[in-house]
Amino acid sequence: MENNVENLIKNYKGNGIPKIDIHAHYLPQAYKEALLNSVEKNPDGFPTPEWDPEVHLQTMEQLGISKSMLSISSPNINFGDRNAAKILARKVNEDGAELMKKYPDRFGLFASLPLPNVEDSIEEIRYAKEILQVDGFALPTNTQGVYLGNPCLNPIFEELNRHKAVVVLHPNKPSSVPENVVEGLPIPMMEFFFDTTRTVINLILKGTLKKFPDIKFIIPHAGAFLPILADRIASAIQMAPDSFGENIKGEADRIDIYDALKNLYYDVAGVCLPRQLAALLQIVNVDHLLYGSDYPYTPKFGCIILADALDKTNLLNNEQRHAVYHDNALKLFSHLKDE
Repeated sequence: MENNVENLIKNYKGNGIPKIDIHAHYLPQAYKEALLNSVEKNPDGFPTPEWDPEVHLQTMEQLGISKSMLSISSPNINFGDRNAAKILARKVNEDGAELMKKYPDRFGLFASLPLPNVEDSIEEIRYAKEILQVDGFALPTNTQGVYLGNPCLNPIFEELNRHKAVVVLHPNKPSSVPENVVEGLPIPMMEFFFDTTRTVINLILKGTLKKFPDIKFIIPHAGAFLPILADRIASAIQMAPDSFGENIKGEADRIDIYDALKNLYYDVAGVCLPRQLAALLQIVNVDHLLYGSDYPYTPKFGCIILADALDKTNLLNNEQRHAVYHDNALKLFSHLKDE
């Protein structure tokens, strides 16, 4: 078994379908310095990986990835200082744009925003779209405890909606983690899934998705717990609408959890097989699934093992695999067809 894995890692070349990687990260120098100065050595209890664009390109080659859409991962860019977040957002976005310029056929960029500040974020959206020509935006599930769906962020979503933006979400450490429970377990192992699920449900219940229908949201890690939690929330809306808070009561009968989830997009980064993808496919069409590696936070050997599982799963036929790896991304980013 061990030899089989070693041979796979050494010899994997993909299945011939070029992949567009929607969930890939970069760590420019300004971000690495900010992490060292602002947070503990291993944020989220997980080692910050080494990253180099040339090594990233080599990894893409082995994985059969034609283009990686880069974004900043957790803990994102806001460490509690508004001005520092504004400066860091501009710096990492400009560094990402330089990578796009240097490797136009290989790297795209989802820009970061200095959330939750409205004025600074709108300014950065306009700069990123009009000057840097980014492909979309990457938003953390929460910033300093402010979750997506909070009405205070509506002006930011209005601006994103005006640009018909593609917005990828990435989990962040929850605003509150219970003490003395699974101590020592890295935050990504469980809490990332909780926070992704929490913020998407908030976007639905607060009406954000309906208010800003021209934004195309991409949910990470095959939707986290959403495919399982959907039935529970849908049943509660139908059977006990009065149990919802005052800000939702009266609107509950207009909320269709399944319809909302069906219209979102999902990357399949991480360990979505053998069970999670099957659950997601019960509520989402294959044309809303996108490939993601999560490199370099998932190291190369992990990316290869996960890609091989996607290559072989009988949950997808070859035509569907081609859609997930490549074609669905082209529909979201039509400009890629000309590159």
